[in-house]
Amino acid sequence: MKQTEVIAVLSVESDEVRFTVVSTRDGSEVVTSAETFPLITAQSKDRKGGRNVESSDQQSVAAVSSCVVGTPTPATDAVTDGGVSCTAEKESPMSQGNVEQDPDVVWEAVLRVIGDALDKMYRDGIPITYIKSVAIINEMATLVAWNAVTGKAVHNFIHWTDVRMTEGGTAAAVKWLLQRSLAVRCTADDCRFGPLDAWLTWKLTRGHTYQTDVTNASYTGLLDLATLRWDFDAMRSHGLTPAAWPTIRRLDKRSASVIIDGPLYGLSIHVTMARPSAMLYAQACYRRGQVAVTLTDRTAVVLGAYDHGPPRLQPTLGPWPVVGYCEPNMADRKRPKIVYGLLAVSRASAVVCWLKNMGLTKSWDDCINTYALGRSTMTEHQAYMVPAFGGLPSAPYGRSDARPVVCGISGNTGRVHLIAAAVDSICHSVNDIVRCVVACSSSKRADPVYVDGQCAELGGLMQRLADVSGSRLAVKRLDMAVSGAARMAAAAINVDYADRLEAVDYEPTSTDGQRLAWDGQWAKAVRRSYGWVAVDGRELDDRYAEARADKQAGYFGVSQLANILRRVGFWYNRKVYDLLYALRNYLTHNTPPHAVNTDSSPGTHDTTSCKM
Repeated sequence: MKQTEVIAVLSVESDEVRFTVVSTRDGSEVVTSAETFPLITAQSKDRKGGRNVESSDQQSVAAVSSCVVGTPTPATDAVTDGGVSCTAEKESPMSQGNVEQDPDVVWEAVLRVIGDALDKMYRDGIPITYIKSVAIINEMATLVAWNAVTGKAVHNFIHWTDVRMTEGGTAAAVKWLLQRSLAVRCTADDCRFGPLDAWLTWKLTRGHTYQTDVTNASYTGLLDLATLRWDFDAMRSHGLTPAAWPTIRRLDKRSASVIIDGPLYGLSIHVTMARPSAMLYAQACYRRGQVAVTLTDRTAVVLGAYDHGPPRLQPTLGPWPVVGYCEPNMADRKRPKIVYGLLAVSRASAVVCWLKNMGLTKSWDDCINTYALGRSTMTEHQAYMVPAFGGLPSAPYGRSDARPVVCGISGNTGRVHLIAAAVDSICHSVNDIVRCVVACSSSKRADPVYVDGQCAELGGLMQRLADVSGSRLAVKRLDMAVSGAARMAAAAINVDYADRLEAVDYEPTSTDGQRLAWDGQWAKAVRRSYGWVAVDGRELDDRYAEARADKQAGYFGVSQLANILRRVGFWYNRKVYDLLYALRNYLTHNTPPHAVNTDSSPGTHDTTSCKM
C-alpha cells in the first residue's frame, strides 16, 4: 500500500465500542473493529434466578465494605448467586428506569477493538506509524465516577437515558450519586466525575490528563454558553467542587494528550467530541435552519445549527441549547469559529421493539418491507399510532403522563395496518422535533435535512420521512460522526482531509394537502395519548372522570368549568381547521374538493379518509 496519512477514531458508547481508521485522502475506512454488549437496566433479570438485578445499591455496599477493610475494589463487579452471574439482558429500548453500564466491560472492549484493528492493519501492511492523530467521540451526557488514586470506577456509568437524568441532566445524576451512593461517599475527595471523554483520556494517559471539550461539557448542563466556562454556582448547588470536575480544553491553544496505556502507546489525542456535535460538523451545518438527524433503532437525535451567538434560554418545551462544534481557524487559532446547536430527542423508533415483542415483525428490514407492500394495496389510512412508551417528556410535547395509543382502527385493521401506523409514527415524531428545533432557531428549515444512523439505510423509511416532512433528505454515511471527528483531527494537525462519497437524496412525493391532512390526524392522535397516568403527585388528568365526579357531587365545580373550556377550545380549533381546509380547496379551483390525492403510487392516501 502506498504510504498515506490516516486518522484513528475511537467511538465509545455504553453499549458499543468501535475503532475506525480513516484515510485522509478520500475519507474511506481503512480498517474497523467493533464490539457490542447489553446495557444494565432496572428491568434486567437473571434468566435462571428470575431476580431483578439491583446493581447500584448492591455494588455500593460492596464498595463500602472494601473501603472499610482497606482493599479498594471497584463497584462494578457482577453480582453472583451460587456461581451464576446475574449479568443483564439486552436492554429494551422502551425501559424508563435506571440505565447503567459496567465501566470494566467498556474499557476491556476498548482494548480489544483497538488491538483487533491494529492486527488488521499489520496484516494489510499498514504500520501504526501511518496514524497521525487519534480522535475520540462518545455518547452525550453519560456520567462516569472513578477513584483518582486507584483509577477504578466507583459506580456504573449512568446512561443519558437514565431516569435520574430526567430533571437537570448530568448535574442531577451527580447530585444523586453524592446523596445516595455509598461508594461515592466512601471515596470522598479522591472521587472524580466527568463525561465519557474525560474518563477515556484519563485511562489512556494514566491520569495525566483530566479534561473535557466544550461539546461534551455543554451536555452536562453545567456550562455557561456565553463564556464557555463552568458555571461554578451551578456546580456548588449540586455539591460539586472544581477539583472533582474536569477542566475544559482551551479553544485558543493547540494541545494534545499523549497515550501511554494500551496498544496506541505514543500516539496523541487531538480531538474529543460528543457524537451529535461530530455529526453536525461532518454535515457542514453552520447556519440556522440546517438540521442533522441521527436515527437509530432506539432514538432519534436532532441537532440544529445556530450561528448567531449562544442560543437564548429556551422554554420548558423547547430544545436543549448546546455547543455544536468549534471549527479551527487556520488563519487565527486564537479565534475559532463557534457554532452552537439546539438539541431534541425522540424515542419513537422504539415502537419497532414493541412490534417484535408482539410477534408482528422480525426485524427492521421485515418491518419496512411489510410497510412497502402494504402501502401498495392499502387504499386509505385507517390507524394512527403514538409510541409514547414512558410518556412524551421531551420537546415539543412535554407530557410525562402520556402513554401509547392506537386511534382509528376498524374491523378490517390487521398486521399490515399496525406496521404502517408504527412506521408513520416514527416519521411524524421525527418531523415534530425537527420543526421544534427549526422554530426555536427563528429560521426556516433549509434543504436538505441530513440523516445518518442505522435506520438511514432503510430506503422505504427515508422516503416516507421525506413525504411526511415535505423536505429533501440527504444520506451520505451511516455514521457521519466518525467522518466529523476525523476531519476535526486532521484540521488540528494541519492535514488536508477529503471525503469523496456522494450523498443519496430522497425527494418528497406528497402534496401540501396530503401533509396537512396527515398532520391534523397525527395531532389528534397525540392529544389522545395525554393524561393516562398520574405524574409528580398530580391527579390523573381525565376530563371524563372529572365530569362524572362533578355530576355525582351535584355542584358546578372548577373541574367541570375546565371541562367546558376544553370542549370550547377543541370546537374552535376544529372549526378553524375546517375553514382553512375549505379555503384552500376553494383557491385551488383546478382540484375538486375532497379529491386532492390523484397519485396512486405507494405512500399516498385519499384525503377523504382524513376528514376532521
